[in-house]
Amino acid sequence: MSSRENFMNIIAFNSSPRSNDTSKTELILQKFLEGARRAGAATKTVYLRDYKIRDCLGCFSCWVKDLGRCVQKDDMAEQLLRQWYLQADIAVLATPVYHMTMNARMKRFMERTLPMFDPLGTVTGVRPYRFEKFAKVVVVSVCAFWEQSMFDALSLTVRSLFGPDLVAEIYRNSAEALVVPELKPRVDKVLAATIQAGEELVRDGKVKEETMAAVTQELAPAPLMAQMSRQWWVESIEKAKIQ
Repeated sequence: MSSRENFMNIIAFNSSPRSNDTSKTELILQKFLEGARRAGAATKTVYLRDYKIRDCLGCFSCWVKDLGRCVQKDDMAEQLLRQWYLQADIAVLATPVYHMTMNARMKRFMERTLPMFDPLGTVTGVRPYRFEKFAKVVVVSVCAFWEQSMFDALSLTVRSLFGPDLVAEIYRNSAEALVVPELKPRVDKVLAATIQAGEELVRDGKVKEETMAAVTQELAPAPLMAQMSRQWWVESIEKAKIQ
């Protein structure tokens, strides 16, 4: 199948507050998008830290009055939601996990997508979207802890929200270890698998189980990762004392 036949528009929304040269969310996200481009997709990355997104008011005006439109006049209401999210074939939601689930900026962004849902679309067998066109969803996330279970709460949320329209979840634990020189051979395999995941999703519509296993493979045995994590925190605390 040609790249042209695989063409799709992918918009990625990155909620990391960190600069791109230090963000591990950005590292994994861009490897995934690299693979998507290899398969013929067009990609754009939107950094949510650069936009004004107010909290959802819970007024439900977008459901009962001005259908499909938020009453608030900020970057989310028109540009982020209507111009980008609703025009994408795939929306990639990229967030770090700091406190057991998506970070606050991504949660605010997701709550403000409420206008695209239709409360009458909850009837069994009917998709709950107000608009004819809606994006499939990929979630990309990283966390510094070594347990893959740290993504359980995030996964439960996005699976409940998007159901069958959630086409991939890319979760990478031990994210701070991705820049440890001694682990580079294993890290290179993880990054190569992440590229492959993006390529497979565009080409085949899903990511193979063996590719996901390669993305989430251990960088080192769990006891060693726990020891490295503890040592990193000890050194960080000591460094902060002398600053």
